[in-house]
This record gives sequence, C-alpha cells and structure tokens, in this order.
Amino acid sequence: MNPGTWEPGDDPLDERPTFLAHALAMSLRYGSGPWPQDADRLPDDQPRPTGDEPFISSVVMDGIQSHHFGIESDDDAVIEIADLLGRIVTGDPAHDDLLRLHARSSAVSALGIADDLVDRIRRLRLPRDRIGAVGRHLAEHGTHREAVKIGIVLLGACGDERDRELLLLLGTLEELTLYAVVALQRTQPDRQRATYELARRVRGWGRIHAVERLKGCGDPQIRAWLLRDGFRNEIMDEYLAHLAATTGDLYSALLEPDIDDALLDGAADILAALALGGPAEDMSDYADAVPAMHRLADLLADRGGTLGRLDAALRILAFLRELDDDSPWPPDTIARLRRRYEELTAQPRWNDLVLECLTDPHHAHFHHAMWVADRLRLRVVPQIIARLKTDPLDESAWYHAIRLATAEEAEQLGHLAERLLPLADLADGPGDHRGIGEEYRPDRALESVVGGLEAFPGIGLTLIDVALRGRLTRVRRAALATLTGWPSSAVPDEARHWLRQAASVEPHEKTRTEMIDFLRN
Repeated sequence: MNPGTWEPGDDPLDERPTFLAHALAMSLRYGSGPWPQDADRLPDDQPRPTGDEPFISSVVMDGIQSHHFGIESDDDAVIEIADLLGRIVTGDPAHDDLLRLHARSSAVSALGIADDLVDRIRRLRLPRDRIGAVGRHLAEHGTHREAVKIGIVLLGACGDERDRELLLLLGTLEELTLYAVVALQRTQPDRQRATYELARRVRGWGRIHAVERLKGCGDPQIRAWLLRDGFRNEIMDEYLAHLAATTGDLYSALLEPDIDDALLDGAADILAALALGGPAEDMSDYADAVPAMHRLADLLADRGGTLGRLDAALRILAFLRELDDDSPWPPDTIARLRRRYEELTAQPRWNDLVLECLTDPHHAHFHHAMWVADRLRLRVVPQIIARLKTDPLDESAWYHAIRLATAEEAEQLGHLAERLLPLADLADGPGDHRGIGEEYRPDRALESVVGGLEAFPGIGLTLIDVALRGRLTRVRRAALATLTGWPSSAVPDEARHWLRQAASVEPHEKTRTEMIDFLRN
C-alpha cells in the first residue's frame, strides 16, 4: 500500500455521539468559547451517584492530580496500547483493531499513561504519519473521554500544524484542554499564540493548564492580557497570579502614566491573590511585591472606588497584619505598608460604597458587599435582615448577620430564625448526610445561625435544640461547638438534657464521643 494513502477510514467506533460532534454543536450554539455549563455534559457521562456523596469530575481529578499528586503510570496499559498501535500502523488499518484500541484507551487514565506511551512509540520507531492519522481518528471519532485524550496525545506526538483547528475546537471542552494545549505546543510553529487562543476559550482548569504554558512569554499582547484577565479562572486565581505578575511584569506596567481600569482591577486582584497564598507561589515569591503594593496603594487612593478594589485592599491589609518574624521583608518596611493600607481602607468613601450596595436587598453585589462590611466591621445587621426577609434560606446572610450582631441584634436574629426557618422539618435527625445540594439549604442556614451564637451565651436555645436533632452532622456539631464555647453557667439543664438525648442516638462516632465528653466535664 502506498504510505501516502494510508488512512484508518471514517467508520464509527460505536453508537454514541462523538466528542467532536458535541464540540461542533457547542461551537455552533455559543461561538468560540468560553462555553456555558451545557458543554460539560459530555457524550460518555455516567449517572452521578445518588444521595449525598461528594462528586468529583474527571476534569477536576486531572487538575488536582497534575498539580498536587504524583501521577502513577499504568505500564501494562502502555504496552497493550502501543502493541495495538503497532499492529494498526504496520499493516492495513483493520476496523476491528481500531475498535479494540478505542475500547482499551477508554479503560485507562490518559493522564497516567500519556508520557510513557509517547516514549514507547518513539522507541518502537513506529511511522509518525500513521500514528498521527490514528490519533486524528480517535480524536474525531472517539466517544469516550479517555480515548479522545489518547488521540490528542498521539496528535501532539505525531501530528502537525494542520491539526490546529481540531485541537482548538476539542480543547475548548475543559475536559480536554490539558491534552490539547500540550499538543498545540508540540505541533504549532506559533505555539504561544496558539496557546493564548485556547486559553481565552476556557475559564476553569482548562484556563489554568493553558496559561501555565505561557510562562515567560514575551509577546506584548499576551503579557497585557495576563495582567488584565488571563490569571482569572473559576478554580482559584492563586494558581496563576504569580505567573501573571512575573511574566506580565506587573510592577513595570503599573508605572506607566496611563493605567486603564482593567489593568488596575487586574493588578489589585493579582496582588490580593498573592496575599492570600495557596496552591502556587505567593507574595513572598514575588520579587517586586513591596514596590508593587506601594504603587497599587497610590493608584487606589486616587481612583474611583469599587467593591472589587476595596476587597483587594482589605485582603492585602490582612496579609500585612498577619506577617510574623519569618517575613522576607524588614519590619519597618511592613509597618509602613500596613499603615498605608490602613489609611486607604479607612477612607469614608468605602463605607458609603458598601452601604449603598446593601440598601437594596436584591442588589447584584449584595453578598460581596456583606463580606466587605464584615471586614470593615460595619453595623449592617438591619440591612441583612431586610435581605433575609426576601430569602430566608440565604445561609451567607445568616452567617454574616450573626457575626456582625450586638447581643440585642443576636436575640432579634434568633427570633427571626425561629419564625423564618422550617424548624419542624429540620428536627428529623439524626442522620449522617453531608448537606450538599439545594435540598439542604434550610439546614445550612440553621448551621450559620447556631454557629455564630457562641459569642452570645444563653441566646437561641430553641435553635440549638433543633440543631441537636438535625439530620446533618455538621449542624449538630455546630450546636455542640456553641454550647462548648459558652461558660458553664450559661448552659441550662435543659440544654444538657437535649445533649444527653442527642448523644444516645448520635450516628457519627467522633461527634458522639465529644458530646459525652462535654457532659462529663
């Protein structure tokens, strides 16, 4: 057979829709991306576990494994798949062998075999053009995510620049972005621009995987995008903040005479993410941290205020207040920065901004404003009560209200909770549910209130009684923690009686032990 005409054919691999068809449908419906949640409903989705068990999708597992855990290879699968590929590409591409390849590839974790599979193919010196053709066939005809990923891996190893549009299209599915961006980097002559194009199409783990491969990029347009939007993602901005600050040269950008709002907002959020720290490099790893924080303070002092800018300034201030003797910067340097951010966040205009948002219980940024009000210790319980009367199951509103309350307001909130929450329905435990999902909103609202009553001994006993009989372990533990935090004299005999009854039927061993220990002590 003439090698130039060797092709696996176009016969379907099974009855299910292909991932390519799904991606094309999303592209026709929503454009180039990012796509909404419809795109996450993939052709091979299995029914999610019923009940209360936590569900972690494979795209999240790939992200967590690739960033936080070692990837263990499946040597047997590598050998089997490489042997199947060898049989396919050294003779006529029999459809039955393609079916076997698809089935075997569907039964593995692509993340666990990708690198070893490519190494084995190279050692076997299998013909690149034919391996690329098989990879293209799996990518275009695959109906299982792992098989499609393997196809993309083969394209990355043996494909070429003609595969660009296919890789961009499939890579817009967050499930496949990691594999597509690696393939683009290996096959495209303008790999940074191709990576940038894909990065703009995704917002979750896909954004993280793509932007990480722009580290050290020298393209001015890409660097400007990193500082304004590229670091933002739906997982944690902390993953990409340091890369954006360094590759984008944040400090130099902030020294420009004309700072647009998008750059100012991006800079504020990048420095806030570095201050928060987390799974990647943080403020202590950023060489320009101190001058960048000073420059941001200058700009925020002179520019219009937004909740986002105030939020960022408060996060940076909290970081500066928490620094200890192990700080990489001299104490006087930190003290000066801390004073600057204390003066900045104390400006009256910020309070006015927050209170304006909280005046309307239906304001789009009400929850954000509540969080900021909490950090500023503003007296906004009346505004939050107005919100609760429109949505009694707003657990975040209960959380902030009880923690901002005076004793008098806490008593008022306790009575309000008794009136607004369906307490009779909540005292049907004990159970050992995790409380995930819409149906548990009332339970979580009760937890928010009861958890904040620790600061108010003797208040909210009716709520504590219900919580100790609740169906969620976390709610019963919140009630126990509150009683434990009260002085012994504030815990009435009736509450001890409730606790004895709760301990006698408590299904969660640790909680039962802690209840018994409390009663003994």
